[in-house]
Amino acid sequence: MATPILLIHGLARFDILWNTLLGIDTTTSPFLDRFHYFKGIRTALIREGFPAYCAHLSWAGSVDRRAQQLKKTVIRILNETGAPRIHLIAHSMGGLDARHMMFNDRKKDQIHQKIASLTTLSTPHDGATYADHLLQRLAWPYRLLRAMPIDVRGLEDVGTRACQAYNQQPDVQSFEEACERTILFQTYAGRQSYQAISLLHRGAYPLIYRREGDNDGMVSVRSAQWRPRYFKGILDHMEHFNLVGWISPDQILRGTKPRSFFKIIQDFYLDLAKSLP
Repeated sequence: MATPILLIHGLARFDILWNTLLGIDTTTSPFLDRFHYFKGIRTALIREGFPAYCAHLSWAGSVDRRAQQLKKTVIRILNETGAPRIHLIAHSMGGLDARHMMFNDRKKDQIHQKIASLTTLSTPHDGATYADHLLQRLAWPYRLLRAMPIDVRGLEDVGTRACQAYNQQPDVQSFEEACERTILFQTYAGRQSYQAISLLHRGAYPLIYRREGDNDGMVSVRSAQWRPRYFKGILDHMEHFNLVGWISPDQILRGTKPRSFFKIIQDFYLDLAKSLP
């Protein structure tokens, strides 16, 4: 029995906008899958024989809320497939959700025993300095949203203060190190140059670069590494949303060929899936 693969999206999943407006589920067909957060990636994996699924977590909710939702998704998939364990491939905040899910549940249902691997792509393990910047610049609107019944605590949870405080808990480090005996942990970081960065990330890139160095327009290479022994490498010429198959119009105008680009991204996920234990 093939081990299922679960794709976990990041903070503020952008495709929810057209999903909600049009009332569609982009995972219902190969055609619609090209409009999913993971653009066409699930379809590419299924076509090659990998049982692939997508998580649907709170749009900007707290990491603990999203972790609980992720746990329910993992359990549902395992019950449906009868598989004993599952592979997790997470983009951005999705990697934090997976880590919190395992740690939060370590004493209750021990969901970590059901995880075969966790691969993170540009996850801000040490926090995202751009989130810190947004919290400072948008302090008043953020406090207003917090006062309303709208959960946007995810923006705080991807910030450097929250991530570093979490990492420094002795129980977290010892638990994750113990998990290495049964779980494959691996991380990747995207990297782009300022000269080639798209308009989408042009504002954030220099701010992150001044504070942390090389980055993908949202998350630094340093923050994406987690622990050095987990780090598999840098994906060059890849911006934050390029890693899930999306390119911006100005990238196309500057010569990026969509079909060639999508093949590179899909081949990366296929090679990743083939390498999983």
